[in-house]
Amino acid sequence: MKDTFTQFFRLGLIILALGAVLYWVECTWFAPARVICEQEQLDAEGKGHICWQTLLQRYPADKIIWIDARSEADYEKNRLAGTNAYPIRPGAQKDELFLNVEERLFNATDRGECIVVFCTASCTASDEISAYLRTEGGLDAPIYVLQGGWDTIKAEQPDMLLVR
Repeated sequence: MKDTFTQFFRLGLIILALGAVLYWVECTWFAPARVICEQEQLDAEGKGHICWQTLLQRYPADKIIWIDARSEADYEKNRLAGTNAYPIRPGAQKDELFLNVEERLFNATDRGECIVVFCTASCTASDEISAYLRTEGGLDAPIYVLQGGWDTIKAEQPDMLLVR
């Protein structure tokens, strides 16, 4: 009887240790990718950021104009598929900024579209470009920065990606 209890006790400790290791792996590697976006908090900050879920609730996918503010190298490696995605780099002159995009952006309001700027989660180019479009671009369409940027798109809608 004592040996049976000892075996169950040891087995319980092994299961508990394995559970602790799995919990650590979950918290360390997988939980950061599932950060919940809170639109109310973003609205309170007043930076024009939008959560993925909120974006899709407000606009159908075909009414979103995507502005890719990532670096040229990142854009060449992997980009969004479709005709609603345009690369715009920070620091470009106005003529370069709106090359091939100007008419689409200026008529976005008439078509009920919004403009969503994104880059990688750690860059600030999307904030710079969205601020430029709001102030100097003369656009009256809604302009947002996608919270989480490229990483959010990869996680939420991988079928939108075009790998080169």
